[in-house]
Amino acid sequence: MYKYYKEQGADGPYFYFYTEHNLTYYVAFRNMYQETFPLNNVYSLDFGEINEKKGRKDTKISSTILSIIIEFLETDQSLVIHFLCDSADSRQLNRKRLFSRWFSICGMEQWVKYDYDFDSADYNISFLYCSNIYDTALMETEILLTLDVYERAKNE
Repeated sequence: MYKYYKEQGADGPYFYFYTEHNLTYYVAFRNMYQETFPLNNVYSLDFGEINEKKGRKDTKISSTILSIIIEFLETDQSLVIHFLCDSADSRQLNRKRLFSRWFSICGMEQWVKYDYDFDSADYNISFLYCSNIYDTALMETEILLTLDVYERAKNE
Protein backbone atom coordinates (compact mmCIF):
# COMPACT_ATOMS: atom_id res chain seq x y z
CA MET A 1 0.00 0.00 0.00
CA TYR A 2 1.15 3.53 -0.73
CA LYS A 3 1.26 6.34 1.80
CA TYR A 4 -1.64 8.69 1.11
CA TYR A 5 -2.54 12.23 2.02
CA LYS A 6 -5.87 13.77 2.90
CA GLU A 7 -7.22 17.24 2.25
CA GLN A 8 -10.65 18.67 2.88
CA GLY A 9 -12.35 19.83 -0.29
CA ALA A 10 -15.33 22.17 -0.53
CA ASP A 11 -17.83 19.30 -0.50
CA GLY A 12 -15.92 16.38 1.03
CA PRO A 13 -12.55 14.78 1.69
CA TYR A 14 -9.98 14.35 -1.06
CA PHE A 15 -7.13 11.84 -0.86
CA TYR A 16 -4.11 11.45 -3.11
CA PHE A 17 -1.00 9.30 -3.36
CA TYR A 18 2.06 8.84 -5.54
CA THR A 19 3.13 5.53 -7.09
CA GLU A 20 6.57 4.08 -7.73
CA HIS A 21 6.04 4.88 -11.43
CA ASN A 22 5.55 8.63 -10.86
CA LEU A 23 1.78 8.53 -11.20
CA THR A 24 -0.54 10.51 -8.94
CA TYR A 25 -3.87 8.97 -7.97
CA TYR A 26 -6.81 10.64 -6.26
CA VAL A 27 -9.81 9.38 -4.33
CA ALA A 28 -12.56 11.94 -3.78
CA PHE A 29 -15.79 11.83 -1.81
CA ARG A 30 -18.33 14.51 -2.70
CA ASN A 31 -21.36 15.21 -0.56
CA MET A 32 -24.48 14.99 -2.76
CA TYR A 33 -26.71 16.99 -0.34
CA GLN A 34 -29.90 14.95 -0.38
CA GLU A 35 -32.50 16.33 2.00
CA THR A 36 -34.50 13.25 2.97
CA PHE A 37 -33.65 10.18 5.00
CA PRO A 38 -32.14 7.69 4.25
CA LEU A 39 -30.18 9.38 1.46
CA ASN A 40 -29.36 12.52 3.44
CA ASN A 41 -25.74 11.46 3.95
CA VAL A 42 -24.83 10.38 0.40
CA TYR A 43 -21.33 10.86 -0.98
CA SER A 44 -20.24 10.10 -4.50
CA LEU A 45 -16.96 8.25 -4.88
CA ASP A 46 -14.54 9.09 -7.66
CA PHE A 47 -10.98 7.91 -8.17
CA GLY A 48 -8.38 7.76 -10.89
CA GLU A 49 -5.00 8.96 -12.05
CA ILE A 50 -4.62 12.76 -12.15
CA ASN A 51 -3.36 12.85 -15.76
CA GLU A 52 -5.56 9.92 -16.85
CA LYS A 53 -2.50 7.72 -17.35
CA LYS A 54 -2.79 3.99 -16.80
CA GLY A 55 -0.71 2.35 -14.12
CA ARG A 56 1.13 -0.85 -14.76
CA LYS A 57 0.01 -3.94 -12.91
CA ASP A 58 0.62 -2.33 -9.56
CA THR A 59 -1.41 -4.04 -6.84
CA LYS A 60 -0.51 -1.28 -4.39
CA ILE A 61 -2.80 1.10 -6.30
CA SER A 62 -5.97 -0.92 -5.71
CA SER A 63 -5.04 -1.76 -2.10
CA THR A 64 -4.42 1.94 -1.38
CA ILE A 65 -7.72 3.02 -2.95
CA LEU A 66 -9.57 0.30 -1.01
CA SER A 67 -7.89 1.36 2.25
CA ILE A 68 -8.96 4.96 1.68
CA ILE A 69 -12.57 3.90 1.01
CA ILE A 70 -12.62 1.74 4.16
CA GLU A 71 -11.11 4.55 6.24
CA PHE A 72 -13.78 6.95 5.01
CA LEU A 73 -16.63 4.52 5.70
CA GLU A 74 -15.32 3.79 9.19
CA THR A 75 -15.55 7.48 10.14
CA ASP A 76 -19.36 7.35 10.23
CA GLN A 77 -21.60 4.32 9.71
CA SER A 78 -24.44 6.54 8.51
CA LEU A 79 -22.52 7.38 5.33
CA VAL A 80 -23.94 6.16 2.04
CA ILE A 81 -21.55 5.95 -0.89
CA HIS A 82 -22.46 5.80 -4.53
CA PHE A 83 -20.07 4.92 -7.31
CA LEU A 84 -20.87 5.45 -10.97
CA CYS A 85 -19.01 3.13 -13.35
CA ASP A 86 -17.92 5.47 -16.13
CA SER A 87 -18.76 4.35 -19.66
CA ALA A 88 -16.54 6.80 -21.58
CA ASP A 89 -14.29 4.01 -22.84
CA SER A 90 -16.93 1.21 -22.81
CA ARG A 91 -15.20 -0.48 -19.85
CA GLN A 92 -17.97 0.09 -17.30
CA LEU A 93 -18.52 -3.65 -16.78
CA ASN A 94 -14.83 -4.08 -15.93
CA ARG A 95 -15.13 -1.24 -13.42
CA LYS A 96 -18.25 -2.81 -11.92
CA ARG A 97 -16.46 -6.16 -11.53
CA LEU A 98 -13.41 -4.49 -9.99
CA PHE A 99 -15.53 -2.53 -7.51
CA SER A 100 -17.45 -5.74 -6.63
CA ARG A 101 -14.20 -7.63 -6.10
CA TRP A 102 -12.89 -4.89 -3.82
CA PHE A 103 -16.11 -4.93 -1.86
CA SER A 104 -16.00 -8.72 -1.47
CA ILE A 105 -12.51 -8.65 0.06
CA CYS A 106 -12.80 -5.56 2.25
CA GLY A 107 -14.05 -7.45 5.32
CA MET A 108 -16.88 -5.07 6.13
CA GLU A 109 -19.71 -7.60 6.47
CA GLN A 110 -22.22 -5.10 7.88
CA TRP A 111 -22.04 -3.05 4.65
CA VAL A 112 -24.42 -3.79 1.78
CA LYS A 113 -23.58 -3.16 -1.86
CA TYR A 114 -26.62 -2.43 -4.03
CA ASP A 115 -26.05 -2.32 -7.80
CA TYR A 116 -28.33 -0.76 -10.36
CA ASP A 117 -27.95 -1.14 -14.12
CA PHE A 118 -29.72 1.47 -16.22
CA ASP A 119 -31.73 0.11 -19.16
CA SER A 120 -31.39 3.31 -21.15
CA ALA A 121 -27.67 3.92 -20.57
CA ASP A 122 -24.35 2.15 -20.73
CA TYR A 123 -23.36 2.71 -17.13
CA ASN A 124 -23.88 1.12 -13.75
CA ILE A 125 -24.19 2.61 -10.31
CA SER A 126 -23.45 1.02 -6.95
CA PHE A 127 -24.44 2.12 -3.47
CA LEU A 128 -22.77 1.11 -0.20
CA TYR A 129 -24.58 1.47 3.09
CA CYS A 130 -24.43 -0.03 6.56
CA SER A 131 -27.13 -2.60 7.32
CA ASN A 132 -26.73 -1.82 11.04
CA ILE A 133 -28.11 1.68 10.33
CA TYR A 134 -30.39 1.32 7.32
CA ASP A 135 -33.21 -1.07 6.52
CA THR A 136 -32.40 -2.74 3.18
CA ALA A 137 -35.95 -2.57 1.78
CA LEU A 138 -36.29 1.13 2.65
CA MET A 139 -32.84 1.96 1.28
CA GLU A 140 -33.40 0.16 -2.02
CA THR A 141 -36.83 1.77 -2.47
CA GLU A 142 -35.40 5.25 -1.85
CA ILE A 143 -32.51 4.60 -4.23
CA LEU A 144 -34.89 3.53 -6.99
CA LEU A 145 -37.17 6.53 -6.42
CA THR A 146 -34.21 8.93 -6.51
CA LEU A 147 -32.78 7.36 -9.66
CA ASP A 148 -36.21 7.56 -11.30
CA VAL A 149 -36.42 11.29 -10.51
CA TYR A 150 -32.95 11.84 -12.05
CA GLU A 151 -33.84 9.82 -15.16
CA ARG A 152 -37.08 11.77 -15.68
CA ALA A 153 -35.32 15.11 -15.21
CA LYS A 154 -32.65 14.08 -17.68
CA ASN A 155 -35.22 13.15 -20.32
CA GLU A 156 -37.20 16.42 -20.04
